[in-house]
Amino acid sequence: MRFSQAIHLISIGFLLSLLVACDSSTPPKPPRQPTPLDLSTVGMISGSVHFEGPAPEQSVLQLRGWSECAAQHEGTVYAGDVLVTNGRLQNALVYIKDGLGGRVFAIPEEPVENDQKGCVFLPRVMGLQVHQPIRYLNSDPMAHNVHGLPRNSSPWNFSLGLKGTSRNVTVDAEEVGIEVKCDIHGWMRSYLGVFDHPYFALSGQDGSFRLQNVPPGEYTIAAWHERFGVTSQKIALPEKGEAEVALTFQAEGV
Repeated sequence: MRFSQAIHLISIGFLLSLLVACDSSTPPKPPRQPTPLDLSTVGMISGSVHFEGPAPEQSVLQLRGWSECAAQHEGTVYAGDVLVTNGRLQNALVYIKDGLGGRVFAIPEEPVENDQKGCVFLPRVMGLQVHQPIRYLNSDPMAHNVHGLPRNSSPWNFSLGLKGTSRNVTVDAEEVGIEVKCDIHGWMRSYLGVFDHPYFALSGQDGSFRLQNVPPGEYTIAAWHERFGVTSQKIALPEKGEAEVALTFQAEGV
């Protein structure tokens, strides 16, 4: 074998090993045996998320200098980081913070999807389970990247250079409020809540939420918001019952 051919083969092998090493964002799911859930006893936790006092203004996205991004919008482009209607707060991530004990839940096979479209992440806030795939998609005619910054698990950072390209990642530890950004377009931000159970929901435009098929017990229900932090409340859910909770954030000085 010629020396140049040997060097070529070594280079190919090195590149392949790098590709394998870098594709660590979707590790195999660990084996787990879900705790049986007695559906004859489960109930529902519902409620609403409120905001008291004058709500701050939404952040404005600064698209100047990026004509290909600005061309996809009309007028002022808002971040959607403060959505309050008649005192009800949208896009708060509500979840069971405590009370499930040692119960184990199945990991969903179906990925959740987050799209880079119009030079923003859609949705801006989303919840998923530990080890559930997240499919990041680029629907824009320009390059983006996806840079996840968790504190409790490994970060990720990869490019989606062409329209229609996608890549899956998984997160292997619980954490609320993981920031995900695009390093190319500095205003692009999204946030993840990753849970070891299926009991989470985003509050709707009217602030409402529902957590269904919850086993009876005493729980701490929390709501996380990217601008306002966390608020929580304790509740008791009877067998085959319903519990309602109102979670409130307050403006500074209220």
